[in-house]
Amino acid sequence: MRRTVRTITAILFVAIVVGCAFAVLYLGTSTGLTFGGSGSRLLQAAKGDPVYAQVGWLRNTAPWPITIQSITTNVSDAAEDPTVLLEREQSGSKVSSGGRPNWVLNASHAPYQLNGSALRYLGFQLRPKDKAVSYLTSITVHFTGPLGLPFTSTFKGTTVVASSSNLPSGIISTDPNSDSSSLDSYIGALRNVLISPSPSDAAAVMGGGATTADGAALLKLETGFLTSDSVIATPEPGDRRHQKLVFYLNDPVKGALPPISVAWSGFRWTVVRT
Repeated sequence: MRRTVRTITAILFVAIVVGCAFAVLYLGTSTGLTFGGSGSRLLQAAKGDPVYAQVGWLRNTAPWPITIQSITTNVSDAAEDPTVLLEREQSGSKVSSGGRPNWVLNASHAPYQLNGSALRYLGFQLRPKDKAVSYLTSITVHFTGPLGLPFTSTFKGTTVVASSSNLPSGIISTDPNSDSSSLDSYIGALRNVLISPSPSDAAAVMGGGATTADGAALLKLETGFLTSDSVIATPEPGDRRHQKLVFYLNDPVKGALPPISVAWSGFRWTVVRT
């Protein structure tokens, strides 16, 4: 009887030890992958090339290795899935388009073993769709630890934006709620199409699925625009993502052209058509 009790006690003890070890490994792995270095990289792609951007990092805070099986993103309007790269160090250039930079050639790909306390910087290759602004604002990392169990962690704070090369410059912009100068470049883009009127160019600047006919209608609405015109931008109360633009010469009332309503979404401004 005593021998049976001792055997049961030993089994329970071993089970508790194993259970505790499993819990430590499980919890340590599930919370061991951390993210930092959040930021934004915005750029217009060069013709036929993607945008390459460096932003953010991943660190394994667990004392044992983890294996990053894959990294996905919440990308929108991309011609293909973005390539996510793992770098040992970052170069001085944070965003570029054209030939592949050296850091892309030297970076690693998933699956990748990240040792305990190791850190890897993140790089992205993003190719926008034709006449679109592509962007991603989060990454989801799929990884495993010593037990081989799968884990998933989603991290926000990594923003990469790529404007198609056949969109006019000045289209992409940051959130006006956090950047008061967000609208400036878009106003410049509108000025350019009003100075050299082209219905197709005007439609591209308008965005939101605007057609050549919509572009022609905007040009007709703003007939009489002069390069010397000033502009007033009036946001909706409490919402800088919706604003009304009025171009005018000398007098903002008597010398004003019809207002243009614009809205910000998806890292670009568009003209609100009525």
